[in-house]
Amino acid sequence: MRPEDLAAVNARVRAVADRVQPLLAPHEGLAKRNAHAHVWLGLKVIFGDDWRERTTPESAQAFLQWMDANPNADYEEYAGPREELTAEGRGELF
Repeated sequence: MRPEDLAAVNARVRAVADRVQPLLAPHEGLAKRNAHAHVWLGLKVIFGDDWRERTTPESAQAFLQWMDANPNADYEEYAGPREELTAEGRGELF
């Protein structure tokens, strides 16, 4: 993902996490829910550990939009796009 796309994703994660923090339902075993960790973990669960190198910015933004609308849903319920970058998009031209 290009640096400017990653910066946009980072900004959107912060905005979504700040908005959903008071909406998160209690979770057994946690004293308090951490919305920022919840959103970042969702990106990793849906797109994999190397999501920054593989996932299109549009797919990441679609997931964040879904998280904003569904803060307490299980990650597996996400049915949106999971598109990967092309070799050119990853900067691998050869």
